[in-house]
Order: sequence, then C-alpha cells, then structure tokens
Amino acid sequence: MNAAQRFTVIVVNYNGGAMLTACARSLIAAGLPAEQLVVIDNGSKDDSIERLVASTPSCHVERMGCNAGFARAVNRGLGQVTTEFALLFNNDARLEPGAFEALAAAFDTLPRAAFVGGRLIHEDGRLQNAVAPLPTLLAEVVPKGLLRRLAPTRYTGRPRGEAPLEVESLIGALFAVRMTAVQDFGPLDEDFFFFLEETEWCHRARRHGWQVWHVPKARAVHVQGATAKRYHAAARIEFQRSKLLYFAKTQPKAYPLALTLLFLKAASNALAHLMLLAVGGFLSPRRRARAAVYGRVLAWYLAGRPEDVGLPDKCPKG
Repeated sequence: MNAAQRFTVIVVNYNGGAMLTACARSLIAAGLPAEQLVVIDNGSKDDSIERLVASTPSCHVERMGCNAGFARAVNRGLGQVTTEFALLFNNDARLEPGAFEALAAAFDTLPRAAFVGGRLIHEDGRLQNAVAPLPTLLAEVVPKGLLRRLAPTRYTGRPRGEAPLEVESLIGALFAVRMTAVQDFGPLDEDFFFFLEETEWCHRARRHGWQVWHVPKARAVHVQGATAKRYHAAARIEFQRSKLLYFAKTQPKAYPLALTLLFLKAASNALAHLMLLAVGGFLSPRRRARAAVYGRVLAWYLAGRPEDVGLPDKCPKG
C-alpha cells in the first residue's frame, strides 16, 4: 500500500470553478485513488462540480444543497472515512508530490499526533502562514509586530526549517487527521460556520493530551483565501463572529472582555479609515473599499451582531 492509499481526502467546495478540478488532479497525481476523494459541495451555483465529475468520475461528491459552513461539511465527509487518516484540503490548493509520504511518516513516528499540517506556498514559492498560536486576549491588544519580537517562535506563522515542529494550531488548507484521535475528542464544532473551526479543534485535541505538528516536507500551492476574497466584508464579519465564539467556548470567563476589545478594535479601524478618506484618500478606490469593509464590520457590531449577516446562501438552522 502506498502512503496516499492510507488517506481519504475531504475537499469542501463552494463555487470553486476550475480551481476544484486542478485541486483534484494534483491529489490524484500525488497518488490518491480517485475513489478516496470526497468532495462536499456547499450549494455551489457555478459549474465546478460538473467540471470535476467530467475529469474525475470516480470521486465521491455529496451536495449539501446550501452553504452549510466548513465544519458541518467536513464532518459529513469524516463520516465517510474508512482509512487510517483523513486530509482536509482546500479547493484552491494543489498538493505537491511527496506530501502523502511526509504526512504518513509523521503519523507513524509521532503516535500522539492528532493533526499534521504542511507547508503552504504561493505560486512564486513564497511561504504563507501555515501555523498559528491559539488566540489570546493579549494578542488582541498587543501589536503583531511586537509579539513577533517578544516571542518569534510562537508568533511566526511561516516556519523556515525543514524539521517537523510541534505547534499550537494549524491553518486548515492542508490539514491531516488521525481518525482514531477524533474518536477521543470528537469532530469539528459545527457552531463555527467559517474561520477558526480548526483552531478550536487543535485547542480541544491538545486539551485531551494529543499533539499538533507542522511537517514542512508536505507542501501545497495555495491560492490564499480565494473564496473569502469574493465576499470581503461578509468574510470579515464571519471572522469576528468565529473569534467571539472561540473565546466563548475556550475562555468563557474572559468572553465579556473579549467582546469589548473586539468591538473597540472594530470601531477604531472604522474611524481610522474614515479619517484617511477625509484627508484626501477619497479619490483612492482601494481606500474607499477598505473603509466600506471596516464600516460594515462596525455596523454589524452596532446592530447587535445579527446572525443573518455574513456569507451568503447559508442553510437554515435546525
């Protein structure tokens, strides 16, 4: 059995277009049997699924019929896994050769590794953030640049070494899962719709005594945030909602302070961009667009953080 045969790959798709087909081709070229590719479609309105089926007819496709969110879609896929490991993989990514071998080797040599992530790179080879520290209130008030100086290992999202590295949490674009570990601490929390669901999962795994590892030899080219970029303001609102939910679930006593801090940051960002417009930035389309995004985030807070504001086509609750 080759390493890829030990994995089932779960790809969540939402209007992925040609990227989804390229994603699938890269997985199969890396050795994955086509029938071990599970694509969960979150109510796409484009022809991405038709393109995929035409190019990879043996893959398994399940249509949710609406936008069920990332966690719910992944959990649907996890329910179909019969292999040792699963790989959660973004539809805007392409796996590089050798990745399955590197991931399997990590699981074999690190028996307490629940999750193993790989290196994410841009088309031109530049590194992307692949790991992240777990969110804290300190990180909400201290500038990121200062945090990186104070604790460079913890706050550097792009490790440059080639050796495996134990980390706090992983970016979910290339995220391998030991299925026996999931039996211990459970699947993704479906209260998260989009963003930070994998972060809470890493937090929960570590709380149960499991480990999270970054393995640089497993690599993927990632068109960073391709889906979210189409819905910039809505995606930012979803991120705020998920961050508040993360604090509520993992640090409930600190939640009121987290809500206050995040609201104040949203207000200061909106005010700062409004001031930039006032001092001559109105002629810049980019500045106008950024000011509109921050204004919409603040408006969401002021409106009481309504549930129906955010990414489109959501499935009805319940």
